Amino acid sequence: MKIDGVSAIEVILIASFAVDRIVTGLLFLLSFIKAWDRAVPDPLTVKDAEERVRTERKQKLIYFIMSGILAVLVSWYGNIRIFFALGFAETPRYFDILATGLVLIAGSDRIAAMLNLGGIGEREKTATKPIEITGRLVLEDSTEKKVVRDAASGSVTTVV
Repeated sequence: MKIDGVSAIEVILIASFAVDRIVTGLLFLLSFIKAWDRAVPDPLTVKDAEERVRTERKQKLIYFIMSGILAVLVSWYGNIRIFFALGFAETPRYFDILATGLVLIAGSDRIAAMLNLGGIGEREKTATKPIEITGRLVLEDSTEKKVVRDAASGSVTTVV
């Protein structure tokens, strides 16, 4: 079956969206299992910065493994083969399925980011400590008056 480029893109977008939503839903359901939560905790609950980064990477790796397996299964059983659909019938079936799976994986992550649906890579930003600046501020006016504010005492002095 040969389809035009627009229809092929539509099929890939729909399949990518489905892969992303299914994998995100599975990861959400797995988070309720205590053994899973101990092995792969939510990065927002990890206090240590290095451990948080490791946990985020582990979650992203698991997301891509699960979406890769699902994308290849969708390509295989759904008979979604991008090269074949675009008219390259001589492309080996396994290569076409793997390439289509790769496109679906890449598309699922990008679709989630584009639609801002909060896929696995999207986390709330944790609050950081505000920057504190101490010292002395000198403001000079064009009339040659200087206004000096001392940060330690909070006093303001005008010098002529």
